[in-house]
Amino acid sequence: MAFNNVGPLTFLAPGQTAFWSYTYGGDRGTQFASADVKTPNQGAVHLADQQRKAKDNNGNATYFVAIHNQGAGGCFHNLQGGGMS
Repeated sequence: MAFNNVGPLTFLAPGQTAFWSYTYGGDRGTQFASADVKTPNQGAVHLADQQRKAKDNNGNATYFVAIHNQGAGGCFHNLQGGGMS
């Protein structure tokens, strides 16, 4: 299931990185998250990488992603993404 506009708005200046984690009750399989880039955009280019997953003994999964601003200007973002199907 896809998601958009998840989490607090986070500003990244050029060269900055934000580390995110998100969880669901249970395990939703493979999930991918990227930056839900907002406007106005001052020239930001956000790269999502370091996608990771941890699973607790109770069966809940936590997902992790790093968002890097590789652009010339700053911008706010939060998360968007979803599962592989």
